[in-house]
Amino acid sequence: ISVYQIGQINGQFLHNQGFRGQDMQIAILDGGFLNVDSFFAFDSLWSNNQILGTKDFVSPATPFFTTDDHGMNVLSCIGGNVPGNLIGSAPKASFWLIRSEDTGSEYIIEEDNWVAAAEFADSVGVDIINSSVGYCTFSDPATNHTYADMDGKTTRVTRGANTAASRGILVFSSAGNEGDKNWKYIIAPSDGDFVIGVGAVKRDSVATDFTSLGPASDGDVKPNVSALGKQTFMQKSSGLLGYRDGTSFSSPLLAGMAACLWQAHPHATAAQVKSAMEQSGHLFDKPDPLLGYGIPDMHRANILLMNLKTQSIDFRKKWMVYPNPVTDILVLQNTGTVVVERVTLSFFSLDGRLLHVERLTGASKIVLSDLHSLPAGLFILKIDTGNSSESFKISKAF
Repeated sequence: ISVYQIGQINGQFLHNQGFRGQDMQIAILDGGFLNVDSFFAFDSLWSNNQILGTKDFVSPATPFFTTDDHGMNVLSCIGGNVPGNLIGSAPKASFWLIRSEDTGSEYIIEEDNWVAAAEFADSVGVDIINSSVGYCTFSDPATNHTYADMDGKTTRVTRGANTAASRGILVFSSAGNEGDKNWKYIIAPSDGDFVIGVGAVKRDSVATDFTSLGPASDGDVKPNVSALGKQTFMQKSSGLLGYRDGTSFSSPLLAGMAACLWQAHPHATAAQVKSAMEQSGHLFDKPDPLLGYGIPDMHRANILLMNLKTQSIDFRKKWMVYPNPVTDILVLQNTGTVVVERVTLSFFSLDGRLLHVERLTGASKIVLSDLHSLPAGLFILKIDTGNSSESFKISKAF
Protein backbone atom coordinates (compact mmCIF):
# COMPACT_ATOMS: atom_id res chain seq x y z
CA ILE A 1 0.00 0.00 0.00
CA SER A 2 2.93 2.34 0.69
CA VAL A 3 3.84 2.06 -3.01
CA TYR A 4 2.03 5.37 -3.66
CA GLN A 5 4.20 7.46 -1.37
CA ILE A 6 7.42 5.91 -2.65
CA GLY A 7 6.28 5.95 -6.28
CA GLN A 8 5.35 9.63 -6.23
CA ILE A 9 9.01 10.52 -5.69
CA ASN A 10 10.23 7.70 -7.97
CA GLY A 11 11.94 6.12 -4.99
CA GLN A 12 11.56 2.61 -6.36
CA PHE A 13 14.27 3.53 -8.89
CA LEU A 14 16.85 3.51 -6.08
CA HIS A 15 15.25 0.63 -4.17
CA ASN A 16 15.31 -1.58 -7.23
CA GLN A 17 19.05 -0.97 -7.62
CA GLY A 18 19.61 -2.18 -4.07
CA PHE A 19 19.96 1.26 -2.45
CA ARG A 20 17.76 1.07 0.62
CA GLY A 21 19.83 3.05 3.10
CA GLN A 22 22.43 0.44 4.06
CA ASP A 23 25.21 1.90 6.25
CA MET A 24 23.48 5.29 6.46
CA GLN A 25 22.66 6.61 9.94
CA ILE A 26 19.52 8.67 10.54
CA ALA A 27 18.60 10.46 13.76
CA ILE A 28 14.90 11.04 14.39
CA LEU A 29 14.25 13.96 16.72
CA ASP A 30 10.68 13.71 17.94
CA GLY A 31 8.21 13.51 20.81
CA GLY A 32 8.03 9.80 21.55
CA PHE A 33 8.46 6.31 20.15
CA LEU A 34 5.57 4.36 21.59
CA ASN A 35 5.88 0.57 21.21
CA VAL A 36 8.73 0.67 18.70
CA ASP A 37 10.16 -2.17 20.78
CA SER A 38 7.11 -4.38 20.17
CA PHE A 39 5.31 -3.54 16.90
CA PHE A 40 5.84 -5.98 14.04
CA ALA A 41 6.66 -3.16 11.58
CA PHE A 42 9.99 -2.68 13.38
CA ASP A 43 10.98 -6.32 13.86
CA SER A 44 13.51 -6.24 11.05
CA LEU A 45 15.17 -3.12 12.51
CA TRP A 46 15.74 -4.91 15.79
CA SER A 47 16.74 -8.26 14.33
CA ASN A 48 19.31 -6.60 12.05
CA ASN A 49 20.66 -4.27 14.77
CA GLN A 50 19.47 -1.20 12.87
CA ILE A 51 18.34 0.58 16.05
CA LEU A 52 21.66 2.02 17.19
CA GLY A 53 20.39 3.57 20.40
CA THR A 54 17.97 5.93 22.15
CA LYS A 55 18.28 9.21 24.04
CA ASP A 56 15.69 11.19 25.99
CA PHE A 57 16.25 14.92 26.56
CA VAL A 58 12.78 15.48 28.05
CA SER A 59 12.38 12.89 30.81
CA PRO A 60 15.31 10.46 30.92
CA ALA A 61 13.79 8.43 33.78
CA THR A 62 10.62 7.60 31.79
CA PRO A 63 10.69 4.21 30.03
CA PHE A 64 11.60 5.23 26.50
CA PHE A 65 9.01 3.29 24.49
CA THR A 66 5.98 4.28 26.61
CA THR A 67 5.49 7.92 25.62
CA ASP A 68 3.96 9.62 22.55
CA ASP A 69 3.39 7.77 19.25
CA HIS A 70 4.45 10.55 16.84
CA GLY A 71 8.10 9.52 16.49
CA MET A 72 6.98 5.92 16.05
CA ASN A 73 4.80 6.98 13.11
CA VAL A 74 7.73 8.91 11.64
CA LEU A 75 10.13 5.98 12.03
CA SER A 76 7.69 3.68 10.23
CA CYS A 77 7.66 6.03 7.22
CA ILE A 78 11.43 5.55 6.88
CA GLY A 79 12.24 2.17 8.37
CA GLY A 80 8.97 0.29 8.62
CA ASN A 81 8.81 -3.13 6.96
CA VAL A 82 5.62 -5.16 6.66
CA PRO A 83 5.98 -7.20 3.45
CA GLY A 84 3.17 -6.57 1.00
CA ASN A 85 1.89 -3.54 2.92
CA LEU A 86 4.50 -1.12 4.23
CA ILE A 87 8.04 -0.50 3.03
CA GLY A 88 9.73 2.60 4.41
CA SER A 89 11.76 4.94 2.23
CA ALA A 90 15.04 3.62 3.69
CA PRO A 91 14.24 0.27 5.32
CA LYS A 92 17.89 -0.79 5.59
CA ALA A 93 19.17 2.42 7.25
CA SER A 94 20.27 2.52 10.89
CA PHE A 95 18.56 4.79 13.42
CA TRP A 96 19.11 6.83 16.54
CA LEU A 97 15.79 7.56 18.26
CA ILE A 98 15.97 10.83 20.18
CA ARG A 99 13.20 12.40 22.23
CA SER A 100 13.49 16.20 22.30
CA GLU A 101 9.82 17.26 22.22
CA ASP A 102 7.61 17.49 25.32
CA THR A 103 4.22 16.73 23.81
CA GLY A 104 2.36 17.81 26.97
CA SER A 105 3.10 21.51 26.47
CA GLU A 106 4.89 23.92 24.16
CA TYR A 107 7.67 25.96 25.75
CA ILE A 108 10.75 27.42 24.15
CA ILE A 109 13.00 25.14 26.20
CA GLU A 110 12.09 22.47 23.65
CA GLU A 111 14.20 24.36 21.13
CA ASP A 112 17.12 23.95 23.55
CA ASN A 113 16.29 20.26 23.80
CA TRP A 114 16.38 20.10 20.00
CA VAL A 115 19.81 21.71 19.83
CA ALA A 116 21.14 19.34 22.51
CA ALA A 117 19.67 16.41 20.59
CA ALA A 118 21.31 17.58 17.36
CA GLU A 119 24.65 17.93 19.16
CA PHE A 120 24.26 14.38 20.42
CA ALA A 121 23.37 13.17 16.92
CA ASP A 122 26.52 14.81 15.59
CA SER A 123 28.60 13.20 18.34
CA VAL A 124 27.49 9.69 17.36
CA GLY A 125 28.14 10.31 13.68
CA VAL A 126 24.73 10.43 12.03
CA ASP A 127 24.43 11.36 8.37
CA ILE A 128 20.87 12.67 8.39
CA ILE A 129 18.54 14.29 10.92
CA ASN A 130 14.78 14.21 10.49
CA SER A 131 12.86 16.73 12.57
CA SER A 132 9.10 16.31 12.35
CA VAL A 133 8.72 18.84 15.15
CA GLY A 134 8.92 22.60 14.82
CA TYR A 135 8.17 25.87 16.52
CA CYS A 136 6.30 29.15 16.03
CA THR A 137 4.05 29.97 19.01
CA PHE A 138 4.24 28.78 22.60
CA SER A 139 2.25 28.25 25.79
CA ASP A 140 3.91 31.43 27.04
CA PRO A 141 2.95 34.05 24.42
CA ALA A 142 5.83 36.28 25.48
CA THR A 143 8.20 33.84 23.77
CA ASN A 144 6.23 33.56 20.51
CA HIS A 145 8.11 33.85 17.25
CA THR A 146 7.01 36.09 14.41
CA TYR A 147 7.07 35.47 10.70
CA ALA A 148 9.99 37.89 10.53
CA ASP A 149 11.93 35.40 12.68
CA MET A 150 11.53 32.78 9.93
CA ASP A 151 14.48 34.24 8.00
CA GLY A 152 16.71 31.18 8.06
CA LYS A 153 19.05 32.25 10.84
CA THR A 154 17.27 33.83 13.84
CA THR A 155 15.56 31.31 16.14
CA ARG A 156 17.75 29.25 18.39
CA VAL A 157 16.50 25.96 16.92
CA THR A 158 17.20 27.18 13.38
CA ARG A 159 20.69 28.30 14.33
CA GLY A 160 21.24 24.84 15.81
CA ALA A 161 19.98 23.16 12.64
CA ASN A 162 22.25 25.31 10.48
CA THR A 163 25.18 24.37 12.70
CA ALA A 164 24.34 20.69 12.29
CA ALA A 165 24.33 21.20 8.52
CA SER A 166 27.73 22.90 8.77
CA ARG A 167 29.06 19.68 10.26
CA GLY A 168 28.04 17.77 7.13
CA ILE A 169 24.67 16.49 8.36
CA LEU A 170 21.72 16.59 6.00
CA VAL A 171 18.86 18.14 8.01
CA PHE A 172 15.21 17.59 7.04
CA SER A 173 12.46 19.50 8.83
CA SER A 174 8.69 19.51 8.43
CA ALA A 175 7.48 22.86 7.11
CA GLY A 176 4.49 22.71 9.45
CA ASN A 177 0.73 22.23 9.24
CA GLU A 178 -0.15 25.90 9.64
CA GLY A 179 -1.48 26.76 6.19
CA ASP A 180 -5.12 26.66 7.32
CA LYS A 181 -4.45 28.16 10.77
CA ASN A 182 -3.79 31.67 12.06
CA TRP A 183 0.00 31.35 11.82
CA LYS A 184 -0.10 30.17 8.16
CA TYR A 185 3.66 30.23 7.54
CA ILE A 186 6.58 27.81 7.75
CA ILE A 187 7.91 27.01 11.21
CA ALA A 188 11.42 26.75 12.66
CA PRO A 189 13.79 25.07 11.94
CA SER A 190 12.43 24.38 8.44
CA ASP A 191 13.29 28.00 7.57
CA GLY A 192 17.01 27.32 8.04
CA ASP A 193 19.33 28.49 5.27
CA PHE A 194 20.94 25.05 5.11
CA VAL A 195 17.91 22.96 6.13
CA ILE A 196 15.60 21.05 3.78
CA GLY A 197 12.11 22.19 4.72
CA VAL A 198 9.43 19.77 3.49
CA GLY A 199 5.87 20.59 2.49
CA ALA A 200 2.95 18.21 1.92
CA VAL A 201 1.04 17.14 -1.19
CA LYS A 202 -1.88 14.84 -1.86
CA ARG A 203 -1.74 11.81 -4.17
CA ASP A 204 -2.62 14.06 -7.11
CA SER A 205 0.54 16.11 -6.39
CA VAL A 206 -1.50 19.16 -5.36
CA ALA A 207 -0.65 20.96 -2.13
CA THR A 208 -2.67 19.99 0.94
CA ASP A 209 -4.84 22.60 2.64
CA PHE A 210 -2.71 22.52 5.78
CA THR A 211 0.85 22.67 4.43
CA SER A 212 2.61 25.81 5.70
CA LEU A 213 3.20 28.78 3.44
CA GLY A 214 6.58 30.00 2.31
CA PRO A 215 8.79 31.67 1.39
CA ALA A 216 11.15 32.36 4.28
CA SER A 217 10.78 35.94 5.49
CA ASP A 218 14.08 36.88 3.80
CA GLY A 219 12.71 35.65 0.45
CA ASP A 220 14.48 32.27 0.24
CA VAL A 221 12.50 29.44 -1.34
CA LYS A 222 10.68 27.54 1.41
CA PRO A 223 9.65 24.85 1.73
CA ASN A 224 12.50 23.41 -0.30
CA VAL A 225 10.68 20.30 -1.54
CA SER A 226 7.47 18.35 -0.90
CA ALA A 227 6.16 14.80 -0.65
CA LEU A 228 3.01 12.91 0.30
CA GLY A 229 1.54 14.30 3.52
CA LYS A 230 -2.13 13.50 3.01
CA GLN A 231 -3.06 9.91 3.89
CA THR A 232 0.53 8.81 4.30
CA PHE A 233 0.61 5.09 5.12
CA MET A 234 2.36 4.06 8.33
CA GLN A 235 2.32 2.10 11.58
CA LYS A 236 -0.31 3.47 13.97
CA SER A 237 -0.50 3.37 17.76
CA SER A 238 -3.46 0.94 17.62
CA GLY A 239 -1.06 -1.71 16.38
CA LEU A 240 -2.65 -1.62 12.93
CA LEU A 241 -1.34 -0.04 9.75
CA GLY A 242 -3.20 3.03 8.54
CA TYR A 243 -3.06 6.64 7.42
CA ARG A 244 -2.17 9.99 8.99
CA ASP A 245 -1.85 13.50 7.61
CA GLY A 246 0.88 16.08 8.06
CA THR A 247 4.21 17.43 6.94
CA SER A 248 5.46 15.32 9.85
CA PHE A 249 5.26 12.39 7.46
CA SER A 250 6.28 13.94 4.15
CA SER A 251 9.60 14.94 5.74
CA PRO A 252 10.70 11.42 6.79
CA LEU A 253 9.74 10.04 3.38
CA LEU A 254 12.30 12.37 1.80
CA ALA A 255 14.86 11.96 4.58
CA GLY A 256 14.85 8.23 3.90
CA MET A 257 15.08 8.69 0.15
CA ALA A 258 18.02 11.04 0.67
CA ALA A 259 19.74 8.26 2.61
CA CYS A 260 19.31 5.92 -0.38
CA LEU A 261 20.51 8.60 -2.82
CA TRP A 262 23.55 9.43 -0.68
CA GLN A 263 24.32 5.73 -0.33
CA ALA A 264 24.45 5.56 -4.12
CA HIS A 265 26.88 8.52 -4.22
CA PRO A 266 28.98 8.23 -1.05
CA HIS A 267 31.53 10.83 -2.16
CA ALA A 268 28.91 13.58 -2.54
CA THR A 269 28.54 16.20 0.18
CA ALA A 270 25.35 16.88 2.11
CA ALA A 271 24.99 20.17 0.22
CA GLN A 272 25.26 18.37 -3.10
CA VAL A 273 22.62 15.81 -2.14
CA LYS A 274 20.37 18.68 -1.01
CA SER A 275 20.87 20.52 -4.30
CA ALA A 276 20.25 17.40 -6.38
CA MET A 277 16.95 16.77 -4.60
CA GLU A 278 15.90 20.39 -5.10
CA GLN A 279 16.93 20.47 -8.73
CA SER A 280 15.01 17.25 -9.42
CA GLY A 281 11.80 18.84 -8.16
CA HIS A 282 8.98 19.21 -10.71
CA LEU A 283 8.71 22.96 -9.96
CA PHE A 284 12.43 23.73 -9.96
CA ASP A 285 12.18 26.35 -12.71
CA LYS A 286 9.21 28.06 -11.05
CA PRO A 287 9.26 27.42 -7.29
CA ASP A 288 5.96 27.71 -5.47
CA PRO A 289 5.29 29.21 -1.97
CA LEU A 290 3.40 26.05 -1.00
CA LEU A 291 5.59 23.32 -2.52
CA GLY A 292 8.96 25.03 -3.03
CA TYR A 293 10.87 23.28 -5.80
CA GLY A 294 8.18 20.63 -5.82
CA ILE A 295 8.24 16.84 -5.66
CA PRO A 296 11.72 15.37 -6.15
CA ASP A 297 12.34 12.59 -8.64
CA MET A 298 14.98 10.18 -7.36
CA HIS A 299 15.91 9.00 -10.86
CA ARG A 300 16.62 12.57 -11.93
CA ALA A 301 18.45 13.37 -8.69
CA ASN A 302 20.60 10.31 -9.24
CA ILE A 303 21.52 11.53 -12.73
CA LEU A 304 22.40 14.97 -11.36
CA LEU A 305 24.84 13.46 -8.85
CA MET A 306 26.28 11.19 -11.55
CA ASN A 307 26.88 14.31 -13.66
CA LEU A 308 28.73 15.93 -10.78
CA LYS A 309 31.05 12.96 -10.74
CA THR A 310 31.60 12.88 -14.50
CA GLN A 311 32.26 16.62 -14.61
CA SER A 312 34.97 16.14 -11.95
CA ILE A 313 33.51 18.88 -9.79
CA ASP A 314 35.88 19.78 -6.95
CA PHE A 315 33.87 18.88 -3.83
CA ARG A 316 36.02 21.39 -1.89
CA LYS A 317 34.60 24.33 -3.80
CA LYS A 318 32.50 26.80 -1.83
CA TRP A 319 29.98 27.17 -4.64
CA MET A 320 27.86 24.78 -6.68
CA VAL A 321 26.58 26.04 -10.03
CA TYR A 322 23.72 24.26 -11.79
CA PRO A 323 22.13 23.24 -14.09
CA ASN A 324 24.96 22.82 -16.56
CA PRO A 325 24.25 23.08 -19.51
CA VAL A 326 21.99 26.05 -18.76
CA THR A 327 19.24 27.73 -20.76
CA ASP A 328 17.98 30.82 -18.95
CA ILE A 329 18.04 30.00 -15.20
CA LEU A 330 21.32 29.42 -13.34
CA VAL A 331 21.54 28.65 -9.61
CA LEU A 332 24.57 29.43 -7.47
CA GLN A 333 24.52 27.50 -4.18
CA ASN A 334 26.91 28.48 -1.39
CA THR A 335 27.95 25.18 0.23
CA GLY A 336 29.56 26.90 3.21
CA THR A 337 27.89 28.18 6.38
CA VAL A 338 28.99 31.82 6.26
CA VAL A 339 26.90 34.03 3.99
CA VAL A 340 29.14 36.65 2.39
CA GLU A 341 28.00 40.26 2.18
CA ARG A 342 28.75 40.92 -1.49
CA VAL A 343 29.24 38.74 -4.56
CA THR A 344 30.61 39.80 -7.92
CA LEU A 345 29.75 37.60 -10.88
CA SER A 346 31.86 38.00 -14.02
CA PHE A 347 31.12 36.20 -17.27
CA PHE A 348 34.00 35.72 -19.72
CA SER A 349 34.27 34.21 -23.18
CA LEU A 350 36.83 31.43 -23.60
CA ASP A 351 39.23 33.93 -25.21
CA GLY A 352 39.08 36.15 -22.10
CA ARG A 353 36.61 38.85 -23.18
CA LEU A 354 34.40 40.20 -20.37
CA LEU A 355 30.79 39.59 -21.40
CA HIS A 356 28.79 40.65 -18.38
CA VAL A 357 29.21 41.66 -14.71
CA GLU A 358 26.70 41.52 -11.85
CA ARG A 359 27.28 42.77 -8.30
CA LEU A 360 24.83 41.30 -5.82
CA THR A 361 24.12 41.12 -2.12
CA GLY A 362 25.43 37.84 -0.74
CA ALA A 363 23.05 34.94 -0.07
CA SER A 364 23.20 31.19 0.47
CA LYS A 365 21.52 30.76 -2.89
CA ILE A 366 21.55 33.09 -5.89
CA VAL A 367 19.15 32.49 -8.79
CA LEU A 368 20.00 34.16 -12.09
CA SER A 369 16.73 34.06 -14.00
CA ASP A 370 17.61 35.84 -17.24
CA LEU A 371 20.71 34.81 -19.16
CA HIS A 372 19.30 35.60 -22.59
CA SER A 373 21.90 38.34 -23.12
CA LEU A 374 24.73 35.82 -23.00
CA PRO A 375 25.63 34.06 -26.24
CA ALA A 376 25.14 30.32 -26.62
CA GLY A 377 28.18 28.12 -26.19
CA LEU A 378 30.89 27.89 -23.55
CA PHE A 379 31.81 30.67 -21.18
CA ILE A 380 33.60 31.11 -17.84
CA LEU A 381 31.77 32.27 -14.72
CA LYS A 382 33.96 33.82 -12.02
CA ILE A 383 32.44 34.16 -8.53
CA ASP A 384 34.31 36.68 -6.38
CA THR A 385 33.37 37.31 -2.74
CA GLY A 386 36.36 39.41 -1.80
CA ASN A 387 37.79 36.66 0.40
CA SER A 388 37.74 33.97 -2.28
CA SER A 389 37.36 33.51 -6.01
CA GLU A 390 36.16 30.46 -7.95
CA SER A 391 35.68 29.88 -11.67
CA PHE A 392 33.34 27.51 -13.50
CA LYS A 393 33.08 26.50 -17.15
CA ILE A 394 29.44 26.79 -18.17
CA SER A 395 27.71 25.59 -21.31
CA LYS A 396 24.76 27.66 -22.47
CA ALA A 397 22.33 25.74 -24.63
CA PHE A 398 21.38 27.10 -28.02
